[in-house]
Amino acid sequence: MKTPHRHILLAIAIVAGLFTINWFNSSEQLMPEFSFTDIDGHAHSSVNYQGKPLLVIFWATDCPGCVQEMPDLIKLYQTYSPEDFSMLGIAMAHDSSEHIKAMRADRELPYTITWDESNQLAHIFGNVRVTPTHFLIAPNGEIVMRKIGSLNTKLIHNKLKAMGLNKS
Repeated sequence: MKTPHRHILLAIAIVAGLFTINWFNSSEQLMPEFSFTDIDGHAHSSVNYQGKPLLVIFWATDCPGCVQEMPDLIKLYQTYSPEDFSMLGIAMAHDSSEHIKAMRADRELPYTITWDESNQLAHIFGNVRVTPTHFLIAPNGEIVMRKIGSLNTKLIHNKLKAMGLNKS
């Protein structure tokens, strides 16, 4: 008699566990708290980005897809930055400060760039390992998009429009 009760209790525990896991996975994901120093030596914090849309791009100087999308990222920044839109390029740990600065100068990247030398930011954003990886964060801090691979600019424009931004 004890065995059937154990099986029932085990089944209830498993169902409750699955429900809990599903509940946590379906809840909104918020931008993690973080701080960093950009490649020019200026300190930043995630607090600086609250209340406005933010596009975070994990990239590398040796990533062909990252380099290919840079003109689109520049246009995106030029279009929406007057409306309090921010972008943050996070170069991966295997890069070097010299290569990152050279790429920024060569490609005339207008947005904030940092080097994730210790992988701290990649870890905070869910162990990012593939470039490019993009996170679009709404003004309320909710991560509304995570995109691995080439950026879909039409999707970004639509999401920014839904946040109240308009093309200039």
